[in-house]
Amino acid sequence: MSVAQSDPGRMEPGYTLFIADVLDERKNYIIIVDNNGDVVWYSPVKFNDVDVRQLADGNLFIPDQSNQFIEVNMLGNTVKIWTPPAGYPINTHDGVFTEEGTILYLSDSNRVVNGFPSNVTDPNAALKTVTCDDNPVVEISAADGSLVNAWSPLDMLDPTRVTYLTYDYGYAVADNEHANAVLDVPADQSIIVSLRNQNAVFKFSRATGQLKWILGPPANWPAAFQPYLLAPVGTPFAWNYGQHAPMLTPQGTLLLYDDGNYRASPFDTPVPDQDNYSRAVEFSINETNMQVSEVWDSSWQTNQDRLFTVAVGKAQWLPQTRDVLVTYGYVSYVNGVHPSAYSPKATLARLIEYTHDPIPQTVFDLTVFDPANTSTNYQGYLVYRARRIPDLYAHPAAPVADLIVTEENQLPRLEFTADPSRSYLIQASTDFKTWTTLGAPVPDEEAGSYYFFDMNASSFAARYYRVVTQ
Repeated sequence: MSVAQSDPGRMEPGYTLFIADVLDERKNYIIIVDNNGDVVWYSPVKFNDVDVRQLADGNLFIPDQSNQFIEVNMLGNTVKIWTPPAGYPINTHDGVFTEEGTILYLSDSNRVVNGFPSNVTDPNAALKTVTCDDNPVVEISAADGSLVNAWSPLDMLDPTRVTYLTYDYGYAVADNEHANAVLDVPADQSIIVSLRNQNAVFKFSRATGQLKWILGPPANWPAAFQPYLLAPVGTPFAWNYGQHAPMLTPQGTLLLYDDGNYRASPFDTPVPDQDNYSRAVEFSINETNMQVSEVWDSSWQTNQDRLFTVAVGKAQWLPQTRDVLVTYGYVSYVNGVHPSAYSPKATLARLIEYTHDPIPQTVFDLTVFDPANTSTNYQGYLVYRARRIPDLYAHPAAPVADLIVTEENQLPRLEFTADPSRSYLIQASTDFKTWTTLGAPVPDEEAGSYYFFDMNASSFAARYYRVVTQ
């Protein structure tokens, strides 16, 4: 590993956690580095275990290739194992805990689909019957692993819509979804899913399975899905292709990693990999008007390397600095050139922290690669996702304290102190039963101090407030 830039004074405090896949050796390691890029902890894991996240108690949670979720402590000891219910094997792309005491994850099942295009280059291609891989979203109890619910993307979306990614890997089973992320949205009891091979992120209702919106290029969606497609507004704007890891920011915007595969839909001309780029992008979605606009984009930075990844990646919102940590996890081109002068197969991983400015600035830049390897068969490294964590060990959240409501310019002003390593939302109610999220508080000059103005308070005779820790 090498560090091209590190500015700890401007970086989000904490450590960076990821799994490095050493492709030549078929070995994987959990690695934690500090803000200087120095390794402070590591542990080998099974080959092809790619995702790891830190739990609130400081332990690590891994979707394991043995079809289990595993919790391990920092001594490497297994603390708990979850085995999925029959018929719902673990797809290791994602697994997340929810506020309801459950685990959401992605699974795999096969479905027969009729009327499937035989290729993606001919608009008049013959149709055929295929066995298609479906990626159900599954919810199980975090207590005992029992099945709570399951939802199928094939039941919500068009199973015959293809993209340039559909036939990328030549699987015997048609890989037309390739779900890679699931996101729980408790504010409105919804779920957001990323389908890489559809170039689409979609949202649906937990209760009914009803589709709410689709974020992605509108090409080739049948008429029945047109009402769900988000319409772009404002400039600049560019669609997501082959995206990964959507997350909601405290502002309610959607941040994701856009690999950018092909940057075209059938039957337009695709962009060659060497001319392409990957990025982190933040979208603002107006669900009432069914519109989407681009808020922030890592590629707006000037004089940066143009990096392209054909797969994997993550963008993480960092709560204290409001920076964005971007995982360029499988870089095959840097400024249109292969990373290795000796092996066109070699890929590198690059972890970059950007400031959330109109022209983003780089405050951390770490590369996982061996430039000294001269083998013509050198394969390099892959990092699926990297995450900034507040500490190596458990960091209990300090309680929210001193919530005070005063009046300023005829508006309620909320002030409170809390743990600066966490993020918060302000909610309001008129009956202590139904709570509405108003937005995220603004950090004050003193670390751990926050304030918030309720701009709509005059519409209510009485209003109660609470602070929710994220």
